Amino acid sequence: MVPTKDRDVLRRLASDIAGIAQLPEQEEKIEGWTRINGLKPHRPMVWITEIPWGEFEHKIPELRTVCEDERCRGVEQHFRRTLFTARHLPCHAVVHDVFWVPKVIHGSDFGVIVEEEKLAQNGGTYIQSHHYKPAIKDFPDIDKIKMPDVRYDEEETQQNLSFFRQLFGDILAVKPSGPRQHFFPAWDRLVVWTGVTEALMDLVARPDFIHAIMRRMTDSFLARMDQYEKQGLLDYPHPLARVGSGAAGYTDELPQPDVDPAHIRTIDQWGGATPQIFSDVSPDMHEEFALKYENEVMARCGLNYYGCCEPLHNKMHILARVPRLRKISISPWCDVAKAVENATRNYVFSHKPNPAILAEDTFNAERAERDIRERIAKSREMPCEFILKDISTVRGDVTRVIAWCEIASRVARETAPGA
Repeated sequence: MVPTKDRDVLRRLASDIAGIAQLPEQEEKIEGWTRINGLKPHRPMVWITEIPWGEFEHKIPELRTVCEDERCRGVEQHFRRTLFTARHLPCHAVVHDVFWVPKVIHGSDFGVIVEEEKLAQNGGTYIQSHHYKPAIKDFPDIDKIKMPDVRYDEEETQQNLSFFRQLFGDILAVKPSGPRQHFFPAWDRLVVWTGVTEALMDLVARPDFIHAIMRRMTDSFLARMDQYEKQGLLDYPHPLARVGSGAAGYTDELPQPDVDPAHIRTIDQWGGATPQIFSDVSPDMHEEFALKYENEVMARCGLNYYGCCEPLHNKMHILARVPRLRKISISPWCDVAKAVENATRNYVFSHKPNPAILAEDTFNAERAERDIRERIAKSREMPCEFILKDISTVRGDVTRVIAWCEIASRVARETAPGA
C-alpha cells in the first residue's frame, strides 16, 4: 500500500511535468535535434548529463525527496531532477508527457561474474576508484561469455505498469519501453574482464586471445539483437534522449520507410560503439581489434554513433568505413581542426567539453565560453552538439552547472546560421 502522502507528492510532480511537456518549446527542441541529426543547418544543441546530484540535492528543497515508499522515492527523484533541469538549466533536454516503464527482460547479459572493489576519493559523490579481479585470463575462460537467452517477463512488466498507472496514469501516459538502440562498448567490458594492462599487452603478446574474446563477445551481442527483434521487444527510436555517449537521437530518417509499427527491427534504430581504452592504439590496431567487430553490430542499425572519451582525429579514415555513421564523439582530448581536416564527409560533431572546469577552486566562465566558441569555429561546416558529461564534482555548487548551460546556450544562439 502506497502512503497517501507519497501518492499526493507524485501526482503533484507529474502534473508539473505534464504542464511543461505541453509547452511549444518541446517541439522546437525536437525539431532542432532532428535538423542537427539530419546534417541540416541549425544552431548547436546543448545537453547536460551525469550531474553529481548527490552533492547538492539535499540542500535544495525542490530536489529533496520526501516519499517513504522505495519505488515512489525513485520516481520522485526522477521527477524532481527532470523539473529542476527544465526550470533552471537552459539546455535542450526534451520533456514528454509519458512515463516510460522498461520492459522486464531476463537473460540478455554476457553472464561473466566480476569481483569489484570501489574506493571513494575525496568524499565525492561520483569520484571512485574501481579495482576488478580478472575473470578471463586464458582461452578456457572465454567460455564464461555466454550466449544470451532472452526472456520477456510480461507479467512483471504489466505489474509495474499497473502500479504506476494507478498512481498517476490519468496525468501522464504510462507506457512500456523496450530497447531503442544498440550501443556496443565491447572494450569497456573486455578490460574489466581481463585487466587493462593485461589486455593492452595481449594486443601484441597474445593477439589470438584478444581476437577470440572479441569474436565471442560480438557473437553474443549479435545474438541478443536477433532475439530482441524476433521476439518483438524493440521499440521506436523516439523518444531517445541519448544516442551512444552523445545526446538526443531524434531523426526523420528512422524508422525505415518500410517499417512495420508492430515489429520494429534493428535497422529502424540507432547503433554505435566505442573502444575508449584505444586512445593511444594505432589506427591499424584499432581497426583490427575493435572496429572490425563493432562494424558487424553497426551494419545492422539504421544510423550510428561512434566514440566516447577517446580522441578520434587521427582515425577519421577508418571511421569512414562505419556503415551509416552519423555522429562522432569529439572528446576533450580531440584535435577538432584535425578531425575536420581528416573527415571524409560531414558528421554531427558530438563535442564533450572538459568537465574538469566545474571542479576547480573557482569556476572560470570566460574559459568555458572560449572553449565552446573555439570548438564551434574549428568545426566549420560540421553540425554540432555540446554534451557536458562525466561530471565527477561541482564542489557542491549547482550554480556552476547552471552557469555553464547559460553560456553554452547563449553562444549556440549567437553562432546559429543567420544569427
